[in-house]
Amino acid sequence: MPANTKEVKQRLHSINNTKKITKAMEMVAAAKMRKAVEATLATRTYYSLTWEIVERLLDSRLFFAVYDKVKRFFEPMEKPKHFTLIVVTSNRGLCGAFNSNIIRLVLPFIQEHGQENVNVITLGTRGATAMNSLGTKIKLAYKKDDAALDDTSVREIADHAYHAFRDKKTDKVLIAYTDYESALMQTAHIKQLFPLIRPQDRELIDKDLPLKAPKNLEYLYEPNKYLVLDNLVLRIAQVELYQALLESNASEHSARMVAMKSASDAAGEMSDDLTLLFNKARQASITQEIAEISAGTAAVS
Repeated sequence: MPANTKEVKQRLHSINNTKKITKAMEMVAAAKMRKAVEATLATRTYYSLTWEIVERLLDSRLFFAVYDKVKRFFEPMEKPKHFTLIVVTSNRGLCGAFNSNIIRLVLPFIQEHGQENVNVITLGTRGATAMNSLGTKIKLAYKKDDAALDDTSVREIADHAYHAFRDKKTDKVLIAYTDYESALMQTAHIKQLFPLIRPQDRELIDKDLPLKAPKNLEYLYEPNKYLVLDNLVLRIAQVELYQALLESNASEHSARMVAMKSASDAAGEMSDDLTLLFNKARQASITQEIAEISAGTAAVS
């Protein structure tokens, strides 16, 4: 710690300015978080109902076994060799461990299956930068839509993943993103998109555990079964990616708000310590001056 009052004052001024910036960023992140959380919660019901349809289709998949390209989306893949991994991160930093948690989750997956067997698609510039710096090749890179008013920004990725899986260019499509749980809790994980599996069985990915098979339900399809299922699968991919984007946005803004609050608190503590040090240094200087005056007066008299 500098003992000179001028140096302490300059540092105190700098820290107080930093605190103003981090406090402003905290307030902006809090406002964005509220909107992002509202959007996330508002779509969860639609997302849940979509996967209820998937579950019923999985129960009745024997009825569309003749449609080979559609059947591929509903059948578990044995010993997949090639993967497509969609990595959702932020465009900007200053959000704590939000991006590093995703990267730490993705890298072991790529190392396990081999970089040549994993096509990485990034949604968010921070993820692309991190992957490139670590030597991981990226097939496609997109900037994340922080507002995400609709699913327009994920349609191209969903379309690519859909056609790559349907045309047998990849054996499994997965999404790495951060689920929003609360302002203080966000969980990064990898979720399987294709082939479609039941939500409650997603923890069973890459494990040889049987899926439960409830009673079969049959639908009536208009104009025909293939067209309906083909369009439905693409729509499910769009819904899945859009929900992942919303969850990621809510998690990012929450993480940034918490990070900026911690920075503001730390700046406040440093400011208090420097204020105390400044007062001590100033008091020491005044005491020294009084002592010198007293000594001079005593010498004259």
